[in-house]
Amino acid sequence: MARTRGPAGSKRKLGLWLKEQRTTAGLTGKQVANELGCGDPKVFRMEGGHAVPSKLELDRLFELFGVEDSQERELIRQLSADAKSRHWTSDFESVMPPKFDIYVGREEDATSIYVYETHLVQGLLQTQDHMRSLLAATNPQDAPEDVERLVEFRTRRQRILDRDPDPLNLWVLMDEAALRRQVGGPQVHRAQLEHLLTVTRKPNVNVQVIPESVGAHAGLSGPFSILEFETDEPSMIYIEGQGGNLYLDKPREIRRHKQLWNHIVDVATPTAASARYIEKLMEELPS
Repeated sequence: MARTRGPAGSKRKLGLWLKEQRTTAGLTGKQVANELGCGDPKVFRMEGGHAVPSKLELDRLFELFGVEDSQERELIRQLSADAKSRHWTSDFESVMPPKFDIYVGREEDATSIYVYETHLVQGLLQTQDHMRSLLAATNPQDAPEDVERLVEFRTRRQRILDRDPDPLNLWVLMDEAALRRQVGGPQVHRAQLEHLLTVTRKPNVNVQVIPESVGAHAGLSGPFSILEFETDEPSMIYIEGQGGNLYLDKPREIRRHKQLWNHIVDVATPTAASARYIEKLMEELPS
């Protein structure tokens, strides 16, 4: 049984379908826009997964593309309804970073995520105490109650690691510096390292460490994530930064980051040895 998509995934899949149908019909975006009585930008926003056609527009698109199969029409109507549905992230709009709901939606739709981190423990692997200390430090302007809401938000995201029946496959490469940084002090840090050891026993979670002794390597240009979806959808690259978040999906960008990932894996400590390394870090902490 196919897993139910969130609004972001439904928008993206609907957009891919619209673009494929337009291309197959040999139409330009301008021609489609003229038929719908709207501007070119709206057509490309729909195809890019950033807008959803109205019921009347969708019926006109069926006619324009020659979609006569009633079952296909019903599937696309359902996809359109899913794309307009309310997502749980709406409850956190007041504290969530701008447009971060786009990433969370894609995170939920992913089958696998490959993450390279330079200085932080990946959010899906953080304990609540670690989150609380980190979020308070990185959002000094936020009130304590807003920090608590962010902790709740991040904890809610972690459910995808135990999703039934298809938990997210998460593979994280972390520079040694991310594991040595004592966010929240020694006791919170110890609990965080213990949590990493526990969560990596899950068959769908893998963590590998890049020791400082490696020196210069392909990942030093910065952290990134590769999101993989079902076979009918292209991958997506996500890069988070202070100046805004990037979503990359061009074949060349995807290919480049997958090559970077492979180079970083080559210098990372194997999984079992990485677990022993984390245990060694715990031994170095004051009791």
